[in-house]
Amino acid sequence: MIIQETNSSISSILRDTFRPMPDQVRRMLGLLDNDEHFAWRLWWCPDDADWMFNPDKTEEQYGNSYLQAGGTAEKMSVELRRREDDGEYRFYIIGRAHDLTEPLTETIDVQAAHEPRHPAELFTADQAAPVFMHYVEHQTVPDGYTLRLIADM
Repeated sequence: MIIQETNSSISSILRDTFRPMPDQVRRMLGLLDNDEHFAWRLWWCPDDADWMFNPDKTEEQYGNSYLQAGGTAEKMSVELRRREDDGEYRFYIIGRAHDLTEPLTETIDVQAAHEPRHPAELFTADQAAPVFMHYVEHQTVPDGYTLRLIADM
């Protein structure tokens, strides 16, 4: 199952009860306003995990790998944290194809943080939705996107 969190505190199972899943994902990204909704995160846990009755334990066990967006529906950063083959967790900024050696000339504002980004690392809700849908289905990002490692996370 996919767990969704808003602002790293309000969590629930991501469901397609009211609208098809792609529409639900796009809606959640569209709510980002850098105020009441400044971040949205998805993480996977098995369907038989005891998330409903023991969410803290389940998140401790499975919630260290995630995809998240922060900012606004018009300008957001998309970030991935995943466990690599060596057992270590690494944090990446996702971008559309670009030269990773180019300077970071833009910023993303999430709450009081102002983080540098390459223009190709900034997304609208419409641009980010396919990345999130791929994560919902495969727990990874689609091929063709760059992953810029953030070593101090």
